[in-house]
Amino acid sequence: MVSTGSGKYRKPNTGMWDYFVQKCNQGMPVDIESSLYVGDAAGRPDNWAPKKKKDFSCADRLFALNVGLKFLTPEEFFLGQKPASYKMPVFDPRNLKATTLAIKLQPPPTEELNADNIISTSPEVIVFVGFPAAGKSHFAKNYLVSKGYVHINRDTLGSWQKCVSECTKALSRGQKVVIDNTNPDLESRNRYIEVAKKFNVPCRCFLFDCLIEQAKHNNVFRELQAPDEKHVAVNDMVLNSYKSKYKEPSMKEGYSALVKVNFVPKFRSKQEEKLFRKFLIEK
Repeated sequence: MVSTGSGKYRKPNTGMWDYFVQKCNQGMPVDIESSLYVGDAAGRPDNWAPKKKKDFSCADRLFALNVGLKFLTPEEFFLGQKPASYKMPVFDPRNLKATTLAIKLQPPPTEELNADNIISTSPEVIVFVGFPAAGKSHFAKNYLVSKGYVHINRDTLGSWQKCVSECTKALSRGQKVVIDNTNPDLESRNRYIEVAKKFNVPCRCFLFDCLIEQAKHNNVFRELQAPDEKHVAVNDMVLNSYKSKYKEPSMKEGYSALVKVNFVPKFRSKQEEKLFRKFLIEK
């Protein structure tokens, strides 16, 4: 069986295994405990053995973990060699725990924020900062838009100029605004700080606490869980571009507060959570 593209059939995703179990084993149940999986994409670093190059990924080891199979490298299974050292991915979806929704970092003192006290009762601008697929739009719709904030997003409007224009219109009507863009650098964020100053309203910065590896995981999860939903394509080039442009926000930019937003997963079903907790990227 060969996966010719991305998606659920591409290791470490378990699509090929699921297809095999359901369609290709003549109805015989698989005894997981008595089965094993052999693969050479095992996450081994450079020189895991003399003059051996690092593995191109960890996909085979992660695939076996996802399925629940005992894993062996070819050297271990065929040659009887001892297990070599290996590196697991930076982001482990099995260990992601629900935490406080957000924390106000600046100005002191720090303060835990929840769905009730994270909103403002008066006009303001909230500027998001975070990787694509960091959960920004989900957060905006669930915690801010539902409480009266005007949602401004470049993917929808098409340009930052239109975003600034819509922000200006909303503030002129006395509304609260959330800027749901990646805003990695000072220039992109300053546009909205200046609009807030013009209308004499506070501007808060919401920094999404999400590593690039988790953003990649979230992106694959989103595609697997809801392939028909319209999302702007996020590839490694887009993610690396954000990373290269990123400048850490600070109060010196003119914010009234700096807030760190934690990634608190919410699942619609046990099946959805089960998928999220699997390894979905190769390394």
